[in-house]
Amino acid sequence: MIRIFVVDDHQVVIDGISSIFAEVEEIKIIGSALNGVEALRKLETESPDVLLLDINMPEMDGIQLVRELKKQGRELKILILTMHNNPQFTKQLIAEGVQGCVLKNAGKKDLIYAISEINNGGRYYTDAVEETLKESLDKTQEAINQVQLTKREVEIVKLIALEHTTNEIAEKLSISAYTVDTHRKNIINKLGVKNLAGLVRFAFEKGLL
Repeated sequence: MIRIFVVDDHQVVIDGISSIFAEVEEIKIIGSALNGVEALRKLETESPDVLLLDINMPEMDGIQLVRELKKQGRELKILILTMHNNPQFTKQLIAEGVQGCVLKNAGKKDLIYAISEINNGGRYYTDAVEETLKESLDKTQEAINQVQLTKREVEIVKLIALEHTTNEIAEKLSISAYTVDTHRKNIINKLGVKNLAGLVRFAFEKGLL
């Protein structure tokens, strides 16, 4: 029996999922919550095998909930159920160690398969999500190749866009602040932008973050 805890800000979605699994012997819904804050409170006394989680929710969204659970040392298996096939979301999920993502228009069989895979220690990102992510990564790499950024320069662009200071970047990459400044000037010249704002805009538009 796979025990599921559902977190979604729409009660109708929770009711729908509960209805789907009511006829599935190997899966049982043991609880639900309408946002991340409520989920944290309820998960103090619940131990699901898989957390079925939406991304966009009030008070605390899905990504924030995942990070908070990690801070608490909770190693839950997580399947994101979302209507948004957004490569930036997907990159965040992968970076946070989320095991899977299924779109809300998925069929019953796909959802059951995803839950089973994750419960057994696997990963499952639905084909549509993987295809969108691959297209985004290809476009990002194409942009990097066009302006001929080095691997180090890409790292620095990302850190600048994430608002790290020169000294923080230097410490993180084990290089001098002078070297960071030199890289930054070279990057600005390669991108043909006027300032750091243009550099940050490039990072966001090309999906570097």
